[in-house]
Amino acid sequence: MHLRGFTNPLSPTGSASLVEPPPHHIGSDAIRVLFRAGADLARRYLPEPLEPVEDGVGFAFVADMIKVSDSDPDQAFTSPRRTQYGEGIIGFYATYRGEPGRFSTFIWVTEDWSMGFGNVMGWGKKIGEVRRTHINPYNPAMGPIGPGTKLSGSVSRLGERVLDVGIEITEAIEASQMPAYGNRGFLLSHQPSPSPAVPTRTSLLGLQLSNVRTGDVFRGTPHLTIHDAVNEDLALLRDVEPFAAYAFKQGWTTDTVAQVLHDYPPEQARQGVGEGA
Repeated sequence: MHLRGFTNPLSPTGSASLVEPPPHHIGSDAIRVLFRAGADLARRYLPEPLEPVEDGVGFAFVADMIKVSDSDPDQAFTSPRRTQYGEGIIGFYATYRGEPGRFSTFIWVTEDWSMGFGNVMGWGKKIGEVRRTHINPYNPAMGPIGPGTKLSGSVSRLGERVLDVGIEITEAIEASQMPAYGNRGFLLSHQPSPSPAVPTRTSLLGLQLSNVRTGDVFRGTPHLTIHDAVNEDLALLRDVEPFAAYAFKQGWTTDTVAQVLHDYPPEQARQGVGEGA
């Protein structure tokens, strides 16, 4: 075949591909709020055979993100809009055969190429509007980030608010003091059937991130509101208990090194892969 590219749309030179091939080097300026949902509720949002961690701990996350592709190292200079995006996540920490990681149940991003890459890798992404507090220490009304600083982030989709997170910073801490549950993501690669002649394909994947670095970490009082928005499935999470909040910067490399942890038979994939499937 003469058409080229990492993702659709393929083209004669490959330059029309929605996203460049990995590795992708990612940086985030993030707010993360941890919450307790209870193990039974967390299982309803986790694909089997993942198991929730203690008390069904989950996370809500809003961040400004920077992506630079290995294949285009000058991308941040030549095409800034192809490197910058906002991201919001609601997910759960989980284990697979005792090994920890995190599962991002719902993800909203501001750019189509990020959503397209999510579909390739197994992150369930939608297009949304993501906003986060920006602090400029030279602004006379702001000053440097530190105890007393308030930061917030929000996600909206289809004209409705989906998620609000916030932190009132109380102290700076070392990166090692922020719960991480490892640097492995659990992904759900799901390709629905376009016809009876083509089977649905669904697999649980494990992806180890590399080159992970974390800094400028602050801890504080959490704020969290999860909304019951149209075309979402968030109503059960509206009353979860937030118990910690962190603001931090982090960088890592995402590459196509995912491993298949579990394959779902086509019949099960069609019916669902959660608890009781």
